[in-house]
Amino acid sequence: MNVTSLLQFESMKYIGAQTQAAAINQHVAQALRVFIEDFYQRIAPAFIVILSCRRPSPMNFYRTIMQLLYESVDTMIIQLVLVELGGARRKIEGPRTHNLLLVDSLDALLDIEIHTYTAQSDGSEYYFIFLQQRDALIPQDMQGVFAYCWRHQLVNCNVMTQSSGGQVLLHTYFPYDPDGCNDTPPRPATINRFLGESWQHRDYFPSKLHNLNGCPLVVLARSVAPFFELQQEEPRQVLLGLEGQLLQELSHRMNFSIRFEGLQEQQRNRRTWTEREMLQAFQAKGQRTAAHLAIGYVRKHIQYSGNLTPVFPHYSNRLVGCLLLNAHNLTSWEIWSFPFQALTWLCLLASFVSISGVVMLQGRGAGDRVALLLTVYAAALGLPIDPPESASLSLQFLFASWLCFGLIVRAMYSALLFLILRYHLHQRLPDTLQELADGGYAAVMSRSTFEDLRQVASLQELLGLGGSVVVASEREEEVLRQLDRCSTGSHSLIFGLLSQDALLHLTQRGHRAGSYHMVQQHVLEQQLAIYLQKHSHLAAHLDHLVMSIRSVGLVHHWAGQVASERYFRSRFLYREKRIQLPDLIAVYILVGGLYLCSLVIFIWEVLGGRRGGINPRAGE
Repeated sequence: MNVTSLLQFESMKYIGAQTQAAAINQHVAQALRVFIEDFYQRIAPAFIVILSCRRPSPMNFYRTIMQLLYESVDTMIIQLVLVELGGARRKIEGPRTHNLLLVDSLDALLDIEIHTYTAQSDGSEYYFIFLQQRDALIPQDMQGVFAYCWRHQLVNCNVMTQSSGGQVLLHTYFPYDPDGCNDTPPRPATINRFLGESWQHRDYFPSKLHNLNGCPLVVLARSVAPFFELQQEEPRQVLLGLEGQLLQELSHRMNFSIRFEGLQEQQRNRRTWTEREMLQAFQAKGQRTAAHLAIGYVRKHIQYSGNLTPVFPHYSNRLVGCLLLNAHNLTSWEIWSFPFQALTWLCLLASFVSISGVVMLQGRGAGDRVALLLTVYAAALGLPIDPPESASLSLQFLFASWLCFGLIVRAMYSALLFLILRYHLHQRLPDTLQELADGGYAAVMSRSTFEDLRQVASLQELLGLGGSVVVASEREEEVLRQLDRCSTGSHSLIFGLLSQDALLHLTQRGHRAGSYHMVQQHVLEQQLAIYLQKHSHLAAHLDHLVMSIRSVGLVHHWAGQVASERYFRSRFLYREKRIQLPDLIAVYILVGGLYLCSLVIFIWEVLGGRRGGINPRAGE
């Protein structure tokens, strides 16, 4: 209780007072007491009581009612606000979620200016208005009260009236009426009456959004695959994408029709709005009450919270980095040397040199040593060998061991080489953002992604956004097209930054399984949300529905329908990869070098034989 307000309230004098029967006063106070105990004290620790009267007699009546409430309610934590006609306007701090308004006319209600306290709120407030007015003026004032409530999106707005005979009724309005929807002024409807000890129904604020009776909601949207797409199939429209199916599910549960705006304009201009452009258009249309929802890959941002109301986020979107695998193919030399590591090749070379050295020590002449060396080389390649008759038993056993060792090594090399050629292995690719930065990679991304990353200082430094390629489009497929063009050119050190779901969906739609490598470390987590006008009456109900839909996994099920990670990681398109001419360049060079060595040895033998010099076969 505000003590100052209470003392001021208690010190008011009866000036021009007109009272009614005490029994009626007791009946009215009892109705308010039951409502307070059944509703406000059950869901809230405190509430606010605002008293505004333009005539002295209703003021005295309300003073009597408040005194009766003090006597009958044991615990009542309230903030009492008195609005005086002609008094100085001042903003009174305090929560305005649960309100009990005591007024004597529509003008007295307008004096409170309750919309100034809720205009920047995202919550849903409750207004229980006791209108003490002459019976003849009640319908007109009540119509004005509900028109005021609906104009300012105050959907939980009830009016309690007391007739001259003491009958206490509770009225409200339903904005979505099958006859007029929300285009006509709301019509009052009686929903409850006080029976002396209790109200007829304990549902004091019936839901008005469970059934919109097919009334249309205006949706401002943009087409961004795989999140939201609209496909025209006469005579109806088909919503595609995970957000499209979410909107369809909300339409089914709330029973409203959808009227899209903005999509035809974007198709006519062949340009997709940016997120900022769409929300600015949405806010402008909202000022003319022409749009209810904004959807289409809209990220929840703090800078929009001052003018718009976001619904509870329905999906967690991940920004990931991807590289084109064909830009990181193994070169011909890497293919033929890849089966063994460098240390293994050094060990094999050392083994060959050691065996050759031991064997050549057994030779008796230059020709004999050369013959033994060539025998070791032939055994390493798996060719049939014919050791010299003069070879000792230990030398023959050494040849057998070397032949067995060469057989095992050749089998391992052949199997690994087959694996490389069949399954399209690539160079080692980065899996963290730090590896991308250390490798000198440049990023290619859309405008909206660039705007998001520019606000994160750590990512801006790590990814080097100053040298990034920003495509002039909101469509993620343009990012992949630019990545293909840059990767096949002279700039192979480039990677794409886009939504993980968009990457999976576009890969599947383009039949490019196994074409991209996804960096394991995620770049950024983004929350996708539907945006409403500020202080929209739809916010609380949509929050509840979205949380319900998300909790049972429907959104993730829809995301799995538009994008499959299993398909993305499959490599079946490359299992029958043909060996092309560039893959054999290393073989041509190696074989050409061996033929050249053979030619040099042949020429040396011929010249040596003609000049009577050293004959390599003199020892045979």
